[in-house]
Amino acid sequence: MTLSAQSLTKRYGTASGDEAVRGASLELQVGDFVSIVGRSGSGKSTLMAMLGALTRPTEGKLLLDGTDVWTLSEAELATFRSRRIGFIFQFPSLLSNLTAVDNVAVPALLGRTMDAEQAYARAYDLLARVGLRERADAYPGSMSGGEHRRVAIARALINSPPLLLADEPTSDLDEDTETDIIDLLEQLQRTESFGFVLVTHNLELAKRARRTYEMRQGVLAATDLPQVEVDPERPRRFGPAEVDAPAELALSAAVVAPIRLGSSLWRGVQIFLLAGAVIFGGILLADFGVDKYQKMRVREREARSLALQHLALNSLRGDVQSVTDLGDGRYELTTYLQNVGGGPPIYVMSPDLRAYVQVKTVWQEVPMKPIEDSASGVLKIEGKQTYRYLFDARVRDYAQLLPNYMHVRFSGTMLVSPSSTPSDDVFERKDNYYVYLKPFDIADEVVLKRMRFSGKPPVWIPMPPH
Repeated sequence: MTLSAQSLTKRYGTASGDEAVRGASLELQVGDFVSIVGRSGSGKSTLMAMLGALTRPTEGKLLLDGTDVWTLSEAELATFRSRRIGFIFQFPSLLSNLTAVDNVAVPALLGRTMDAEQAYARAYDLLARVGLRERADAYPGSMSGGEHRRVAIARALINSPPLLLADEPTSDLDEDTETDIIDLLEQLQRTESFGFVLVTHNLELAKRARRTYEMRQGVLAATDLPQVEVDPERPRRFGPAEVDAPAELALSAAVVAPIRLGSSLWRGVQIFLLAGAVIFGGILLADFGVDKYQKMRVREREARSLALQHLALNSLRGDVQSVTDLGDGRYELTTYLQNVGGGPPIYVMSPDLRAYVQVKTVWQEVPMKPIEDSASGVLKIEGKQTYRYLFDARVRDYAQLLPNYMHVRFSGTMLVSPSSTPSDDVFERKDNYYVYLKPFDIADEVVLKRMRFSGKPPVWIPMPPH
């Protein structure tokens, strides 16, 4: 299988400055190991979503063995995603009410790539190969972060995809566990023979790939990674030029030389030049000091900005906890924010969450309101904080990416700060949560005719961010 990305561009507005990805091209084949590095916001996740056919590019083509993926029907696209591409995202997003083996088997059951007996046999085999043979019947709530990640890897490989996309799969793990996970993925690649694309901030992990690319402001380019150890910058030194003072003239007490007009001119010039050099050197030193101070302040601001960004994006985890069907098209949504950084409290101000249902290719907003007052004001988060909302999803002609399920997006904006009374230390964080939602007026029997579940069809199925 060959997957060819040709000049992929993703634009979220009308202006060229709104391009998250600009003209990215990449060839991927079975057996490839490619890594992509870049700063946060450089477009890596958007590119991965386009490579996995989760989001349509504004310009460019995604070719599968010469066929444009986006000319496929919705059913063919769903088959492409479930059978040709495996996804490992930044957070595992396991279904909390299912065991590890159930979580792994779900994609095979939904995609109908094999019967239930085969799906569970392969799920048990994959869990054994990732070192979780004894944890197959455990629930996510009793598993560690590294175990969650191993289950997510097994789930991504259940349908034997020829290509695996991993977007920051180890960002929330410690260094030892991170290395173990990448070692495991490389070992599985050798045995399963899939192509592997890894997005990571860790340069040491990125170096293990056969090809490495860098995303910079939406542009993808091949790169040779620099050494991690960087020589410190040599400080510039400024100072006045050295000027030798004239030797003192020995005057004889017995002899008095005659005074001539202009005889002290050269001595005056020397004194003037010396004073000028001292003044000029002082100006240079002052300028150097001001320059160093300004650069120090800029570095301090950049360090505070990076620390604030890390606090808001890495130390604060958010996701959908549950969706409950209240009947007649009304649902109760519970989301959560969790301080996973192990550091001081995080303060969240005025979270604003909205709900949308996909109708054909358009997102249609539906009514939604918070149940409690916790969604307003400033909230101190030290552990896990939940938010509850009511929303109405009585929508017709909704897109069915999954048969008989609505494609729903919850979009939120919140202000995050390490201080309860922030001044300029505030970061605006934006989140998108995606779920498949079972409509209130579709009977379970109708759903079970198209898809196989081990029991009652779930009200909601989480989707990775895209």
